[in-house]
Amino acid sequence: MAKGNFGERLKRERELREVTPNEVVVATRISLRFLEALENEDWDKLPGGVFNRGFVRAIARYLGLDEENLLAEYDLARGDLTGESASAPQNRIPQPSKWLAIGLVLAALAIIAALLAVGVYGWRRYSTYRRGQPSSAITTREVTAGLRPGVAGIALPSHAAPRFSGRLRYNSG
Repeated sequence: MAKGNFGERLKRERELREVTPNEVVVATRISLRFLEALENEDWDKLPGGVFNRGFVRAIARYLGLDEENLLAEYDLARGDLTGESASAPQNRIPQPSKWLAIGLVLAALAIIAALLAVGVYGWRRYSTYRRGQPSSAITTREVTAGLRPGVAGIALPSHAAPRFSGRLRYNSG
């Protein structure tokens, strides 16, 4: 398509329907300068990318034109600029390094190993501490309270525990 055909057609279709540029601006919410840039094929004044195609689609819908045909005409009119930029990547978001992911995994594994080591160390310390405690049959509480150990680890008060006085008494009877 020769330069000037897309913009001229867009302007002619708008004027055939007796629609002013301001009516298109209000209905489509496209800035007047972008509408004029499309009609004059002044591509440098347009934002670029999908915005331009969205503008063309919205204008076509408002004017009652076939959106796909008008987009095809727009692509042909922009063909000289689109052909160069289609081969080059356009503002791609950079991917994070693979080493970053590997580093995060290794750091997580190191933290898990450290937590396991602290847990094993703590358990061993606790077990050693528990083994060093006196048995539950005689506790320090019983000793300080004046209680004597009873049968099978049951503490009896000192007045209830049997005492041996050294003499044997026999009941005759």
